[in-house]
Amino acid sequence: MELKLLNFNRIMANISTKLVGGFIPLIVYNNVSSHKLELAMLTIVLEYLLSFIFATLLKPWLIKKPQLFLFLRIIPIVIYEVLLLYVATNPIACVIGIGVAYSLSYAFKYIPTEVLFAYVNAEKKSGTGRQLAISKILEQLAIILGVLLGGYFLDYLDMYVMIIVSIVLYAVGALPQLIYYLTHLKMSRINQEYATYAHISLKENSQDKVFANKVSKKIRLIYGTFNFLQESWQALYIMIPLLTFTLTGKFTYSAIATAIFDGVYGVSFLIAGKLNDKRDLMIVASISGVLVGLLGIAMIFVKADYIWIIYILCAIIAICYAVAYFFMYDRLLKKSKIVGRNTTCIINKISMFFLSTCFVGLFGIISLPLAFGVGGVMSAVSGAVIPVVEEKTRQMLVDHLEDNEIRDTGKKW
Repeated sequence: MELKLLNFNRIMANISTKLVGGFIPLIVYNNVSSHKLELAMLTIVLEYLLSFIFATLLKPWLIKKPQLFLFLRIIPIVIYEVLLLYVATNPIACVIGIGVAYSLSYAFKYIPTEVLFAYVNAEKKSGTGRQLAISKILEQLAIILGVLLGGYFLDYLDMYVMIIVSIVLYAVGALPQLIYYLTHLKMSRINQEYATYAHISLKENSQDKVFANKVSKKIRLIYGTFNFLQESWQALYIMIPLLTFTLTGKFTYSAIATAIFDGVYGVSFLIAGKLNDKRDLMIVASISGVLVGLLGIAMIFVKADYIWIIYILCAIIAICYAVAYFFMYDRLLKKSKIVGRNTTCIINKISMFFLSTCFVGLFGIISLPLAFGVGGVMSAVSGAVIPVVEEKTRQMLVDHLEDNEIRDTGKKW
């Protein structure tokens, strides 16, 4: 029941937010009279910098009451959508206001959604890859529908109607989960670190606990650095519509680029999930990660008359990114459970997403090609180091568990 409600909320929320939120930098770029690129990119930087700050400050409440904050997210959504209507008359104030409101909506989304998914996943004894893949493909289908409708509204219909539709859709998706939450207030397990039996056995004495915490910190540091590099692609993904819009001047063309990526990504994620449950994809994931970065850089050389090349690149990158991302995210979930830091590692990953996007976005204020170059290099490096990260963290866990087993054997004798 919980997974169904979570997926329903994701579907409706993604249609709603992508309908408007997916075009915020483009709307700013299209409506301001000067410093178009600078203000559009400043919007992105503010959104993700403030998202990191709000997520950090509100983390205890976001973890404890995830369903409640998913519903309350409608408030900042309404605020930034209304501010978009006035960005042409007061661009600086509106850009700042949009950045604050949008960042709050992001903070209210990512941590609660991932914590809920981790909770549901922790209750499953098998099929992690399948559950993760199904949730992702539903999410991607909703994004596709949202961006295509948004592009059509902006090019051919009315923005006021689009905003009303967006708000109604979000309320429809969030209300059932809020009702479920209010009728199941005893679900305190969501507020816990999700641990496997391996970790529970390691908490029997203080020496084991100290050692477990030491290993946990090292693993979080390694994955945190890796996630900062890999999440750089998300910055490029956010900037692809802006790049396309600067070339064509059409919201619909930008929507098509996003829809192609998300459509192919959703299907590829599902396939990657099935393959990942059956075989080791480490080398394939590494090569795929490198290709994501290199092909991302290639986008900056595409001219307006050859916009179809961007569409092809989006499709290829989507396949590669799905393989690389799924492999590392699945390993992160499994390893973080062993050290009893599932929720913490997920939140750290979200924080790295915010920081990485903000970092790459800063270069976009100077120029889009520079941002794509920096983001592409970071993404390629993340792919190249996948085998190193995987082997390093695996060996740390093996040593950790073997050492605990030896001490337990000594106690019995």
